Amino acid sequence: MNNKIYMPILKGKKGEFDALKTLNEEIQSLILPLIEVPAIPWDFVNEKEASSIEKQISSTVKSIKGSWEPKNEILIDTYYLEEDFGNGEKTLNVVMKELIDEGYTPIPVLNIYASDDLLKSLVYQDNICIRISFAEQELFDVNDELERIKKILDTNFSDIILLLDMNYIAPESSLIGQISSKALINSIHDIDKFKDFYFSVTSFPINLSGCKTNSVTEIERIEVVIHEYFRSDTSKINRVPKFSDYCISNPDIQEMDPRLMTIGASVRYTGEKYWYIFKAASIKKHGSEQYYNLCADIVISRIYFGENYSWGDSQIYNKSKREGGSGNPTVWRQIGTNHHITLVVNQLSN
Repeated sequence: MNNKIYMPILKGKKGEFDALKTLNEEIQSLILPLIEVPAIPWDFVNEKEASSIEKQISSTVKSIKGSWEPKNEILIDTYYLEEDFGNGEKTLNVVMKELIDEGYTPIPVLNIYASDDLLKSLVYQDNICIRISFAEQELFDVNDELERIKKILDTNFSDIILLLDMNYIAPESSLIGQISSKALINSIHDIDKFKDFYFSVTSFPINLSGCKTNSVTEIERIEVVIHEYFRSDTSKINRVPKFSDYCISNPDIQEMDPRLMTIGASVRYTGEKYWYIFKAASIKKHGSEQYYNLCADIVISRIYFGENYSWGDSQIYNKSKREGGSGNPTVWRQIGTNHHITLVVNQLSN
C-alpha cells in the first residue's frame, strides 16, 4: 500500500467509475480511490425518496466491479447513508461483505465520531481509514477519539490510514488554509506511527454558475498550493501528508429539482496549477454539438497536454475533429476525471 501516492475522493457518479476503468494500469496501481456511496436521491415530482438503501449499495458494488480490479485496494465511505441498514446490520458492513465476497480488499472509512456500536461490529480485513474533517475537529478531542477507535478495534496506528479532510476552501483563503492545516497536523500525537497519511482539500466550486458563458474561467487549485507549502520546509510539520483531492468536483452535494435546472455544455480541464472551465450555452437551447467547439478550443490552447497524454485527452482530440458522439455531462465527467487523475499522478511522480 505504501506505493500509493494519491487518494482521489469520488462521489460515486457513473462518470467517475467510467474514468477509473479507462485509466492505464500503471496509474491505477498508484492510486487509492475513496468511493463515497451516494445518498438516496429525492423524487421531486412525488416528494419521496427515489430509491432505497439496498439499491444504492447494489448499484455501487456493481459499479466498482465494472471499473476496478479486485487486486487494487479501494476505500469505502457510507457517510451519506444511515448507519443502521436494518436487521441489526450496519450499512458499512453490508457493503464491505459484498465486496469481500467478490474478491476485493475494501478498506472501511470511519469518521472520527464513529459510534461504538459500529466499531464493535466492524467488518474489515487488515486496514481501516479514519477520516477527520476540519469542521469536526472542533467538536471532538481528536487524539482522544483516535485512541477510542484504536482501543475498541484492538488495533494499532500502523494498521490505520489517516485522512485529514479540509473540504472546500476558496483560493483567496490560501494562507489561512496553510496555517490551520499545519496546526492540526502538528496537534496529532504519534502521527508518524500511522500506516499512511493523506491530506485533502479543494477549491473547485459547488457549481459553475460563476463561470461566464462562452468563455474560459481559471480557478487556482488550492490543494497544489497547500501541498507545496507542506514540502517547502518539512521542518515545520511533523509528517508530510500524501496528496488527496476531490478531482473535478466540490465536496458538497447540491441536489436540485431537475425541472428547474439549466444544464450548460462545459468541459472541466485540469492544468498543473489551475482548472480551466470551458463553458458554452444551454444544451437544451443550443444542443450538445457545442462540446465539439469546446474541444477544438482546448486542443489549440496552450494548456492542452496532447492527444496521447491520457484516454480523456484522446477523446478531447477526437471530438475536436467531430469524430464520435458529442457526449453528455456523464461522459464529460468521465473524460475530465480521467485526465485529472492521470495528471495528478504524473505531477506527484515527477
